[in-house]
Amino acid sequence: MRQAIFPGVRILLVFGLLSVSPLSAQDPGKLPVSSTIPFQLRSGFLVVVKGHVGDLEGLKFIVDTGASYTFIDRRVADRLKLPRRPGKTTNFDREVPVEWAVIPDLRVGPVRTGSFRAMVAKLGEFSELAEHVDGIIGLDVLSKSEKILIDYEKQTISWELPADLDGGRPSPAYFAISFVVQGFPMHLILDTGFQGILLYKDRLRQGLPDLQTQGQPIEVDFGRLQTTRVKLPGVRLVGPETVATVFVTNGPDTGDLPGVDGYLGVSSLKAKRVELDFAARVLRWE
Repeated sequence: MRQAIFPGVRILLVFGLLSVSPLSAQDPGKLPVSSTIPFQLRSGFLVVVKGHVGDLEGLKFIVDTGASYTFIDRRVADRLKLPRRPGKTTNFDREVPVEWAVIPDLRVGPVRTGSFRAMVAKLGEFSELAEHVDGIIGLDVLSKSEKILIDYEKQTISWELPADLDGGRPSPAYFAISFVVQGFPMHLILDTGFQGILLYKDRLRQGLPDLQTQGQPIEVDFGRLQTTRVKLPGVRLVGPETVATVFVTNGPDTGDLPGVDGYLGVSSLKAKRVELDFAARVLRWE
């Protein structure tokens, strides 16, 4: 397993710089966990698990480390007859209206949330990939664990829970890592819900007014998200610099995601296993 760092670069969680300790010889796949459950891999990258909300069982949820908050689909909220109030959230390049509701309980694997606030939306309006799921599990729920381990080969996800689920560790707004483009450091949200690498055009051009690219750019739409696919030389996450294919799009207002320059889809790591260690604030993959 490797940490998502290289000399001179540190992982970021929320807005603070993290200290990183060396990996031990212990295999994260053999760490004691509270529970391991199967997941369905959709479209080659989406992790979908079964869970329960209130008395509704067998619901399908996308595990999304790129989402700060957990969502339930509007039809689930309607079935539960939940009172709601209006709100908004940022979806990649724009703000979209949502609703807030207090759901009675969410259960996925060993995690039991009790009553908590979640966002409500018609998920198919966010992405065609979310049309046939009942919810999205965000970091507010995922980070209740000490660690989560996603095994893409076995298609299982494992949780290691703290002794006290109400221990008071704040939920991170996002889990971001450093990504260097032609010497310019960018901070990308680690996202299990996106395929590829997405960079915000304005922040890329601001840091690199003489940005170098290879080949012809190609317009690519991910449903409602309009992007341009380009090849960038001089890209580094770990190890030596390389040429990476990335997607570039207009960014939201800087106040919406301060310090964030885009998204790094976990699938771009081409990893067999990925571990998010919330307690140590470290990302590892193999």
